[in-house]
Amino acid sequence: MSTHPTHDAGGVVAARRAIAVVFFVNGATFASWLPRLPELQERLDVSDAALGLTLVGSGVGGLVASAWSGWLVDRRGSRGVTVATSVALSLVLPLLAVAPVAAAMFGVLVLLGGLDGLTDVAMNAQAVAVQRRVGRSILSRFHALWSLGAVIGGLVASRAAAAGVRMGTQLAVTAVVLAVTTLVSGRALLASDPAQRPYAAGRDARRSERLPLVALFMVGAAVALAELPPNEWAALFMLDRFDLSAGAAALGFVATAGGMLLGRLGGDHIADRFGVERTRRLGAATSTMGVVAAATLPNAVLAWIGLLVAGLGLATLFPLVFLSASELTRGSHRGMAAFSSGARLGFLVASPLVGAIAARAGVATGVLVVAGCAGLAISLVKLPRPIVAQDPAITPLT
Repeated sequence: MSTHPTHDAGGVVAARRAIAVVFFVNGATFASWLPRLPELQERLDVSDAALGLTLVGSGVGGLVASAWSGWLVDRRGSRGVTVATSVALSLVLPLLAVAPVAAAMFGVLVLLGGLDGLTDVAMNAQAVAVQRRVGRSILSRFHALWSLGAVIGGLVASRAAAAGVRMGTQLAVTAVVLAVTTLVSGRALLASDPAQRPYAAGRDARRSERLPLVALFMVGAAVALAELPPNEWAALFMLDRFDLSAGAAALGFVATAGGMLLGRLGGDHIADRFGVERTRRLGAATSTMGVVAAATLPNAVLAWIGLLVAGLGLATLFPLVFLSASELTRGSHRGMAAFSSGARLGFLVASPLVGAIAARAGVATGVLVVAGCAGLAISLVKLPRPIVAQDPAITPLT
């Protein structure tokens, strides 16, 4: 294990715990309102297609922010960006409960998406930095904490909905708790990322990066198309297929998030054994099978199991590609930004695609077509092999 002159072993342990908390908070923030999407749709009085267009706001904000997230993290450092954007993201949540019309909700979602796009790259940069200090693979476990946060946030939201708690009250309390948690834990994050050496300098080196960066962008878009529908549309998916209460339908989201949590807890070990590329492609194929099962099996319990399987397959896609992206441009965070930008583009188009198909053939069909096809595409595409630095502090990608 390598060391860094400004951080002893205790500091690395504290930083590891702190970034785990940040991932948990981000997942809980994401999940704290999605299970109440049917309630939002009813209050705004919009169709499935109109709801899909409204939800595109988060994709717009995320895409714009991700385009310059690498530059911001390079300039300001991942710790400061992580804390500032994570706190702001939590505090914006209550605005969703007071948006009077779809246009206002669209604006709130643009802001939420932009803050999340910045947080995404910054917190993953911190996670990769901590992994390099530790000297072994731990990135999937950080993403497991994100999924744990999503499960708990989803359970809180679904129970609040079932108990008749006003959405505004739930989101206000959630915002304060998550923001304070981030501020307290953020002090232990690494003050700066480890010194990063470009693999080569000059125009030829930058030209050689273009193909991998384009590939990361495209895979990012496909990962988002595979992941967003079984999460964001899960409650409406269950309502579309079965006669369920709002609280029971919200458990569809919990099933997907729970599968992602279980998959990420073992993701590091699976990737070490089978290799990053094989694990990524197998996971994508598994997610497709889960979505197909959820959309075709005849009762709610089997559909929940299908969503759980989809979550298991989706579990390692983001952490594994982020890890690969971090090795492409060690002098900056361009690789992470390229992948994140592609993912945000996917988030941008996923909801309108699902909504358009749902308006004609139902929500279940929309989720099946979009997420199923994207998962299949990811399973068939092979990423360019990342360049691995000759540095004992870096875990090789296999």
